[in-house]
Amino acid sequence: MINKLSFVFSFLILLVTFSLVGFQNTATSAVPLDIYAVPAITDYKLLPTSQIPSYFLSDSISIKATPGEFEPVSFVIHANTDINSLAITSSDLTGNEFTIPGSNVDIRIVKCWYQGGYLFDPYAHGKYLTPELLLKDDSLIKVTGDNFALTDSSNPIGNNYLKLTNGIYEDISSSTIKPSEFFEISILERPVKDSPTLQPVNIREGYNKQIWVTIHVPEWGNPGNYTGIITLKEGLHTLKEIKINLQVLPIILSKPSMEYSIYYRGRISDQGTISSELKTKEQYTAEMKNLLDHGVTNPHIIFTPTAESCVQIFSIRNTVGMNCTNLYITGLYLDSASEIPYYRNVTAPYAVKNIYVYGLDEQNINDPVNRTKMTNIHNSGGKVMNAQTEFLADLVADILDLAVVNEKPSKELAHKYHKYGHKVFSYGNPQVVPEYPRLFRLNYGLSLWQNDYDGAMVFAYQCSYCDIWNDFDHPIYRDHVFAYPTMNGVIDTVQWEGFREGVDDVRYMTTLQNTILEAKAQGKDTTEAERYIENLKTTDLTDQDLDVIRSEMTGYILELQN
Repeated sequence: MINKLSFVFSFLILLVTFSLVGFQNTATSAVPLDIYAVPAITDYKLLPTSQIPSYFLSDSISIKATPGEFEPVSFVIHANTDINSLAITSSDLTGNEFTIPGSNVDIRIVKCWYQGGYLFDPYAHGKYLTPELLLKDDSLIKVTGDNFALTDSSNPIGNNYLKLTNGIYEDISSSTIKPSEFFEISILERPVKDSPTLQPVNIREGYNKQIWVTIHVPEWGNPGNYTGIITLKEGLHTLKEIKINLQVLPIILSKPSMEYSIYYRGRISDQGTISSELKTKEQYTAEMKNLLDHGVTNPHIIFTPTAESCVQIFSIRNTVGMNCTNLYITGLYLDSASEIPYYRNVTAPYAVKNIYVYGLDEQNINDPVNRTKMTNIHNSGGKVMNAQTEFLADLVADILDLAVVNEKPSKELAHKYHKYGHKVFSYGNPQVVPEYPRLFRLNYGLSLWQNDYDGAMVFAYQCSYCDIWNDFDHPIYRDHVFAYPTMNGVIDTVQWEGFREGVDDVRYMTTLQNTILEAKAQGKDTTEAERYIENLKTTDLTDQDLDVIRSEMTGYILELQN
């Protein structure tokens, strides 16, 4: 985990800065609303009653992206009078010769609701108003106490209600402990789904509504400048038009230099649930596509798969475009050497090359018995992975094929594993709990590159500590969720979008490194770009502007390409 004191200090500096500029909304009663173009990937939490500095006032948003890339941008609507049924739509994005469809401009509402904590840890502390969900239907979640103005103070009377498909709202704020830790609510019991299209929103006078825009540049997207308009209409009356400026860069991003996996608990079932556990094929397919769209190419499998389930799993994963080279199974353990040939045979049609079984989770496996078991796995053609602390991972670097190491990454540990031809992934840095997009962007992005890690296996895409939609019904832990399950898909979160930006940062860095190699082969002078990478490798990124770093990498890539 990043240095907490440094993060808190920088966060306080941000708040003080906002205070110094006056926190003034400069609207007048003659203007029904004001638009503030705000950073999307930030750990500053905007609430419905937050005051926003006037220097964010803008009627335009600007984005740079490459073909195939998803890139987020955000703005806030501040209502100076009650606004009812505000429709938000996007035009196509038009360039000199080509047009990107408006359907590639994905607009969602950032929903503030109550969650069980505001710190980096996975523990429940109270009820904290938090911007997290990215919704098409703002009314899917009803919140009482949304006028609460503090992000770091608990509001005991704040409550959340989830709208079912019949229009009835269900209380999801009860602190009553559920009978099962991984509580499975059937789809029939909780039929919930978001709207496929953006629904009109209501904004009370004096309140904010944050809007999240993700532009997906098509793979064929031709380089150049594109413009479009986001229109805000109340009935037939246009209240505001926001200009979109998109620059499609002449860069084809490389795949990241590291592998992005994740702990995934879902199992395909005829009867799906609204939980992290049982999924219909429709749910499973939607989640695999969502994972891939966010840079995760190979989620792990938590159970012991049968031949039938392997066919289901890998058929779907291959269909959505995942890479199945490495099979990570935490349902096969160190005593399963005899089963490796069976699974190699079953998974061969799906291009699986390496089968990883799981050690004793977060325990010391540096003893003669477990070392013998690992040797047996190797002799059977398999490999071993295990979640470890840095100390425990260090003890077995010579024999453990993949250490998934928690908290702050260690360059020294990575180098030790590489000496034996083994790999180190990151998890628990942090767990998928805190709603901090920039934290996930940095810690699972350039921070891993700086420390020469081979990948990430984050815990977890979804992990239901009791009811996954209720953050208050477990005696200790908060739910771990990147994307909330519905009956036909998922609802993304701001921290999940931050994670994707971290993956993309690594893709930009990988592209720069590959471009340097190509430029060298052409006899170009790459000294300046190499010096930049060398300096960035040791720079403390805690307080750095990651967008500026992205822009710098882009500049060097373009310079060397030319």
